[in-house]
Amino acid sequence: MRLIAIAPALLLGYLVPVLAGKTDPTNTGEQSTTVLTREQAVTYALANNPELRAAKQRVKAAQARRLQADGFEPPTVFWEFEEANGGGLRRFGNQVYGIEQTVEWFGVRRARKQAANLGISAAEAGLQRTHLRITARTQKAFDQVLLADNTTRLLQQLVALTGEAVGISRVQFKSGTGKYVDLLRTRIARQRLQNELRDAEIAAIQARRQLSVLLGNEPGTLAVSGELGFQSLELDRDAWLARIDQAGPTFVLLKRRAEQANKSVQATRKQRFPELTASVGRQRLYEDGQSDYAWAGLLGLKFPFPGSDRQRGLEGEARAEAQSIQDRGRALYLQARARLEQRYSEAEAMAAQLASYNDAILPDSENQLKAAQQEYRVRRIDALNLLDVYNTYLDTHRTYLNTLTRYRAALADLKTLGEDLWEVEL
Repeated sequence: MRLIAIAPALLLGYLVPVLAGKTDPTNTGEQSTTVLTREQAVTYALANNPELRAAKQRVKAAQARRLQADGFEPPTVFWEFEEANGGGLRRFGNQVYGIEQTVEWFGVRRARKQAANLGISAAEAGLQRTHLRITARTQKAFDQVLLADNTTRLLQQLVALTGEAVGISRVQFKSGTGKYVDLLRTRIARQRLQNELRDAEIAAIQARRQLSVLLGNEPGTLAVSGELGFQSLELDRDAWLARIDQAGPTFVLLKRRAEQANKSVQATRKQRFPELTASVGRQRLYEDGQSDYAWAGLLGLKFPFPGSDRQRGLEGEARAEAQSIQDRGRALYLQARARLEQRYSEAEAMAAQLASYNDAILPDSENQLKAAQQEYRVRRIDALNLLDVYNTYLDTHRTYLNTLTRYRAALADLKTLGEDLWEVEL
């Protein structure tokens, strides 16, 4: 998307980041300072965020469950004997030693493997979802750092302006052309702004700590390089929503979980059929001190009684769980679609607001500020009117910065298919 700088010259003079020229970690001698751009922060987060590493492990766990579904129950090695009246093993009576294996009925293992395959697909969709969520969160956290820095510089500008007004008020009062109340008003305004500046500096530290957490780092010194720029909204709503319906990780995850639950129902229903037990062994027949050897075997079937409570309970639980997953998935789908459309509408509205700021509000605010400063110097307005202009300037630019940050957050959500707008619990 095309980057457009919309802040007027006076505002940019105070808001341009001082670290724009640094791109690599540097060592100051006392403390290591990491300087990152927005893109570098996302790359770093995707490589180090522990939530993303945990999602990768969930994929490995799903793959391990697929191996389990493909396997058989372990065989049983047995030794049977009769007439053990002492005298050593060789004097025992008839003996059989061999191996026994239980095999499920045809189709049970296949259904279980199909369910496990769908579990892998669901875990991979969850990994992609986590990837997009970390991307969106990092971009939004990075912008919060930029917002905090810009707000700090804005307040520093207003502190300097009110300090200048205090000096003018003092000179005018001492010369007899000004009022003492104007001096007090400007001094109080400067002190209040200084307190706001302290709060803004604490907010900037907090924003950096939150970004460090997303980057998978311990809280430390972190500097950012970049500007809060405007990017136009170039996504077609219908095409964007259609893409999410087809390939959005959340919607893919919902489909795979529902399909997996249905396969589990099929596997449970097939437990109505018997399990086959087969064994083969070597038999020793012992009589009157003489031994004779032969092969022995066993074939058996184990199956539940028709209509047994246990089997009906297993099937009822599987069906209820599958229906629950489908219902919860449907509810989440409706919520997600509504949230996606709302987010797109919010982005459109904020884009229109920012255009209004750029075209009229910000230039008028700066012209008003310059005019008020000049009027106060020649005593055409009093301190009350001057401070009202200062407050208007501060509120206007602060609102503009907040709106711009919220708009960039909305764009981050749109580009990452809205995955950071909801939670998935299935």
